[in-house]
Amino acid sequence: MSVTIWLQLFLICLIGAMSPGPSLAVVGTNTLSKGRMYGISTGIGHGFGIVIWAFLTSAGIAKIIIETNIMLILVQLLGASFLLYLGIRTLIDKAGLPIFQQNKNPASSYFIYRAAGEGFLISILNPKIALFFIAIFSHFVQPDSEWSEIVSMGIMAGIIDTVWYSFIAITITRSGIVPFIKIHERLVNRIIGGFFIFVSLYLFITLSKNLL
Repeated sequence: MSVTIWLQLFLICLIGAMSPGPSLAVVGTNTLSKGRMYGISTGIGHGFGIVIWAFLTSAGIAKIIIETNIMLILVQLLGASFLLYLGIRTLIDKAGLPIFQQNKNPASSYFIYRAAGEGFLISILNPKIALFFIAIFSHFVQPDSEWSEIVSMGIMAGIIDTVWYSFIAITITRSGIVPFIKIHERLVNRIIGGFFIFVSLYLFITLSKNLL
């Protein structure tokens, strides 16, 4: 592919990563509630999920998932359930914000893997990401496309996504909002947890209406 096409794909992937949604909310929440490293790890896991979606789309599997009602419903159900879990966890989480102690207490491997796992799940369980890649990659992936090009496109999409959400995590922890969040921690947890629960219930209701 030409440099112009690669630049177009780069800009489209960047805009897609920057668009607000559950992914941004999860990365921001994890950063505020668990610290910078947790937020960055969430972003890395999310980027890996983006790579998976890119490869599935290129292989045509994502289109099958979207067009198969049972598969689509299952993915939507799991996604809504995961948001509900995050909302309840945020509401009942009594741990303080470790942002100011993150240099004193390095994150454990389990801590990192759990954050990456949450980022990966919110990415892979979001059918809208599949729709995005089907709409975009259908214009770039051709029957005669080489696998090296397809792999490079998927990796680029994942790197862009990871860098963007890592930037979000770093920006949040370096901004003046952190002291305010620390002071009003319980209120913020209730608002964020309530938001996740509201979104998950909305998704459940929408899903139930579509089934009727």
